[in-house]
Amino acid sequence: MGDRNFGVLVLPDASAPEMLARFRRVEEFGFDQLFLPDHIANVFATEPAWLDGWTMAAAAVAATERIRVGTLVSNPVLRAPAVLAKEALTLDHLSGGRFELGIGAGVVPTDHHATGTEPWPVKERVARFAEYVRVLDEVLSADGEPYTFEGEWYSVLRLPTGPAAVRRPRPPIVVGGQAPSILRVAAQRADGWNTNGKPELGLDENIAVVARQNRELDELCERYGRDPRALRRSALLWATTDPLTGPAGLEELVERLSGAGIEDFVLGWPEPAQVDRFEELVREVIPKLR
Repeated sequence: MGDRNFGVLVLPDASAPEMLARFRRVEEFGFDQLFLPDHIANVFATEPAWLDGWTMAAAAVAATERIRVGTLVSNPVLRAPAVLAKEALTLDHLSGGRFELGIGAGVVPTDHHATGTEPWPVKERVARFAEYVRVLDEVLSADGEPYTFEGEWYSVLRLPTGPAAVRRPRPPIVVGGQAPSILRVAAQRADGWNTNGKPELGLDENIAVVARQNRELDELCERYGRDPRALRRSALLWATTDPLTGPAGLEELVERLSGAGIEDFVLGWPEPAQVDRFEELVREVIPKLR
């Protein structure tokens, strides 16, 4: 296990100038990673207004110099895989190799409704996800060669793939989710796996679930001929694992989740009432946990 990384998920729920200020502040705080979500709207509320996460990811790349910027997670409902691969390649170049591509299975009905599609049945979603991540992996690794893929759900015909990625061999792919199919794809093709836990479970139950899933990932990596240590494990801290509002502080969360196999930790950008506590974590707690 390498050094711990600490990141921040910034929701695009503010004005454009305020979003840019948040991005710069996250970098000033010394975080390693800055993430944006990829939904058509806030999945928890109709207010405040909501900007596009992928466009904001490009803005974050332009507004920062050092921090790694990524999506947590990109949405297959909104973006065809070849389009997403080109977007990721573009931000890889804009950022000088700082971009990290998180990808999820696309489970929010609002995103389907916005695109005029019906929510996918579970079996279809599983099959789509495996093909989707395969296309991303292969396009981003293609180094300019034309790319063709014909699957059950997706097809790509002679896609120009240049220029070659700045980050070698390609921008990192982080698979987010907890279903068995997600774990299989992560073990096969991803550089990282992210979990946000289950909000309906308590802290102890979530820790136990994460530990079990990491053991499953280790076994899957070995089955596919990979060193389990090559797959980094990260957790988005929210709901019962939110250090600002949940039952445990960041020190306890990091200790217990590290014991369950987690290496990297992503906090949410704080609500106004939590800013002082968030800054206290940045100044006093996180440096001791690195």
